[in-house]
Amino acid sequence: MKHAPKTLGAICAALQLHCPVGQEQLEINGVATLEDAEAGDLSFLSNLKYAAQAKSTGASAILIKKGSTVECDSILLECEDPYMTFTMYLVGLEKELGTAKDDRNNAQISPEATIGENCIIETGAIIGAGAVIGDNCRIGAGAKILSAAHLGDRVVVEAGAVIGSQGFGFAPDKNGVYHTIPQLGKVILEDDVFIGANTTVDRGAIGNTVVGKGSKIDNQCMIAHGVTIGKNTVMAGQTGIAGSTSIGDNCRFAGQVGIAGHLKIGNNVTILAQSGVMADVPDNKVIFGTPALDRRHFLKSFSAFKKQGL
Repeated sequence: MKHAPKTLGAICAALQLHCPVGQEQLEINGVATLEDAEAGDLSFLSNLKYAAQAKSTGASAILIKKGSTVECDSILLECEDPYMTFTMYLVGLEKELGTAKDDRNNAQISPEATIGENCIIETGAIIGAGAVIGDNCRIGAGAKILSAAHLGDRVVVEAGAVIGSQGFGFAPDKNGVYHTIPQLGKVILEDDVFIGANTTVDRGAIGNTVVGKGSKIDNQCMIAHGVTIGKNTVMAGQTGIAGSTSIGDNCRFAGQVGIAGHLKIGNNVTILAQSGVMADVPDNKVIFGTPALDRRHFLKSFSAFKKQGL
């Protein structure tokens, strides 16, 4: 991606990096991966197994980890965390480019909604009566923030997501006819939460559905009624969490993880892709498979299964 020209000295000053002597006026006018970079681009190398790409890249400058040895023709900018430093550079570019535009005149916003300062409401968003949105939030195109939704500060809800929809609650009578259980709780998205495109977060039946501060949920995920998610937990696409499950802080869920209802998932739990969780999980576990087991146990079981020749 190309951007307005900047000097390497100015970039290093903004990122609090040392600029090699004599290179302060080098022009940088874009960002790219090592594979795609050309002259004028800034790139990064966060894993030395890709060092060969650095040797062949056209990038003018590369962010690398302090103390790394890389043979290449590019200028090397040492930092503690190349990936995060590159991310911070992109954050600055996003602000300069103004990629998200406020278009609330083409959104449907109830006069009974509360919206904080410096929010961006994109085209076609719907914000219902009683919804509360904090400061510096962004509501994507076509997203729906319904009446039960309470958003903290700096929350991002991407295009098409639905926050505060009716939970899936039905009770059969003696004749087997299902009756709707009223969903009267709220959805609380705490500060710095990210909700991806086309994800749904249902309101609770009696209590609240809560997504904790700093947690990030990818596209096309399902968070059912009464679920609580702790702080700084991340979930990849197509993850589904059934009702009333509790998830701790600092968890990491890979794609297509499914978790049954009324479970307790501890802190610092990692669940690998396509796992199906059907029982409580204590703190600090890495689990895999369906039904999900400790990763080492699953791999041993799978190895034994393969030896059966089936």
